[in-house]
Amino acid sequence: MTSADRLVRVNAGTLHRELQGEGVLLQLDTGEYFGLDAIGERMWTLLAEYGRVATVHAHLLEEFDVDAETLSRDLAELVDEFIRRRLLDEASGPAAAP
Repeated sequence: MTSADRLVRVNAGTLHRELQGEGVLLQLDTGEYFGLDAIGERMWTLLAEYGRVATVHAHLLEEFDVDAETLSRDLAELVDEFIRRRLLDEASGPAAAP
């Protein structure tokens, strides 16, 4: 599966709150807090809503002035970090359509 074909879902032990355009994540199992700037918050929101990284990438390309390669790299790194920190899980099966 290529990084664009990846499916993710929010880990059951993750809490999220949006605060004035920025985000806060809490991983309940580890007790770790994570802060998200406005762009990270938007990425998180789209990942939680759609699950399919390719769909999130398409939305972000429309919303932000960024080239596709840079966005692909940054989004893949963020997804990997979220998975490593148990905020997201790799998913299988159908995800929401674009």
